[in-house]
Amino acid sequence: MRVGKAVAVAVGTLALALGAVACNDDVPSTSSANPPGSRAPAAAPPAGAPAGAAPAASRSAVAGAASSRSVAPAAGGSAEPVSSTRCHTGELKADVQLQPDFPGTAMVMLTNKGTRTCTVYGYLGYGGLLADNSPVTLGTSRVAHPGPPVEATLKPGTTAFSGLKWASCDKGDVSCHVLAGVTITPPDETTQLTANVLDANGKPLEQLTVSAAGFTVGSLQPSNQGVIFAS
Repeated sequence: MRVGKAVAVAVGTLALALGAVACNDDVPSTSSANPPGSRAPAAAPPAGAPAGAAPAASRSAVAGAASSRSVAPAAGGSAEPVSSTRCHTGELKADVQLQPDFPGTAMVMLTNKGTRTCTVYGYLGYGGLLADNSPVTLGTSRVAHPGPPVEATLKPGTTAFSGLKWASCDKGDVSCHVLAGVTITPPDETTQLTANVLDANGKPLEQLTVSAAGFTVGSLQPSNQGVIFAS
């Protein structure tokens, strides 16, 4: 009888043990790499990367943000901010007014004909037009006259000024340029405009003879004071 009770106790102990194992199988394991509620570890920088270097994904995101702020290059390849105030060729008109007191000289007037305020700074470029409207290249020499260039802010309808001089020549000389027109390239622009060349009376000039040496060009100024080449 005592043997029977011992067997019964042993059987009962074994049943309890099996029940405990079954209950443990229902408990989620805590040995996984990322238990619920935890964050995955940050990606380690590649071998050889300097201390503090951002992971490649972070650097790509920063580079993308930076590129979205870049601006397209302007004509000629240089980058120009979208907010640039530089005057463009199509916004300008030019008059070349000959000076009767100083033969071979002119005052050049560059006027903003557009609707926005813009700026010019530097020197004008020059070319010539023959009677058939074909272009001719002229030599130019820049001179800081009456001084270095001064930035001119041009509201619509206002003007910047520059001096111009040249030596006349005999039309029969093969090196003489007989011009029916003058083209001007504004600073930092790549396109030209055709100037109105006016004689001493303010009337259009039909011909201008310019020697092989070409033009001597003064700097652009916000005022006409002193821009004429008086000697």
